[in-house]
Amino acid sequence: MKTNSAWIRRGAPVSAAVAGLALVLSGCSTAAGASVDPSCTPKHEFKTVTAGTLTVAAYDFAPHLKIEGNQIAGVEGELLNEIAKRECLTVTLQASGGAGAAIPSVQAGRADLAASDWWRTKARAKVVALSNPVYLDQGALVSVAGYKTVAELDGKKIGSVAGNLWNDEFTQVFGDKFSVYQDPEAVFNDLAAGRIDAVIDSVGATTARFEANPIKDAQIVPLQPDARIPVTAHPGQLNWPTKLDNTELTKAINDNIEDLRKDGTIAELLKKYGMDASAADVGEPGML
Repeated sequence: MKTNSAWIRRGAPVSAAVAGLALVLSGCSTAAGASVDPSCTPKHEFKTVTAGTLTVAAYDFAPHLKIEGNQIAGVEGELLNEIAKRECLTVTLQASGGAGAAIPSVQAGRADLAASDWWRTKARAKVVALSNPVYLDQGALVSVAGYKTVAELDGKKIGSVAGNLWNDEFTQVFGDKFSVYQDPEAVFNDLAAGRIDAVIDSVGATTARFEANPIKDAQIVPLQPDARIPVTAHPGQLNWPTKLDNTELTKAINDNIEDLRKDGTIAELLKKYGMDASAADVGEPGML
C-alpha cells in the first residue's frame, strides 16, 4: 500500500460505505506530545475539538508520518508537533480505523485535521477544507545506472506498480518496454536482478522501502517533467485537510506552513527523512 496506493487512493474521494465504517472505527485516541508551558502565547486563535489539544487523524505511512507509541514523527509528524508547540497545544493522535477513518473523522468533528500524505484534489475539496500545500509527493526514477531523466530511459526496460497515476501515459510512450507489476516486491526484485533497468515509483515510498530492503547502488531521483508524459509535471501536493467550517484553524495551519517553509524547516525535515529538499518548493496551489 505504500507505493501504488500513494498515487491512486490519494486522488479518490472516500466512498459512503467506507466513510460510515470509518466513523465507527475512529473513536479511540491516544495522547502524544509534551505538556504545554502555561506561559505560552499562541500565534493564532482558533477552536479545536478538545481545548488545548490538536487532534490529528493519521496512520503509519513512513516517511511522511510515523507512529511511535503515542508519538508522531516523520516529516509531517515533526511539522505538526512544531505547529502545536507554536500554538500552545499538545498533540493527540487518532489512529483507529487506519486510512479510511482519517477524512471522515475530520468531517464528523472527531479530529481537527488529517495527516499521512493526503493530496489536494477537487473531490476532496467538496467534503473538507484543504490547507496550503506542505510539500510535494514527488514521483521517482529509480535505477542502478543513475538515470536522471525520462528521456534517458528510451529503449530501456521500465517497471511500475498497478494503480500508479502515470502508468497509462508511460505505456503510450514506451509500449512493451514498460511493464506494470501487481506488487512492489516483484518490480523491485526485477530491478535488483537486472531484469529491468528502472522503476517509476514515488520518492517517499521508495525511500521507506530502501530503509528495510535496499538495492545495491540503486539511486532515487525525483521524476523530472517530460512533455510526452504530462502527469510528470503535476506531482501530488500534500496537505492537511480540516473541517469545512473551521476557517480560523485552516488559516492558522496555512500561516504556520508558510512560516515553516520560509525558515527552511520543511526542506530540512525532508532531507532528514531521506527525501529531496526540492519537494518543499510546491509552486502554486493546485488540485488533481
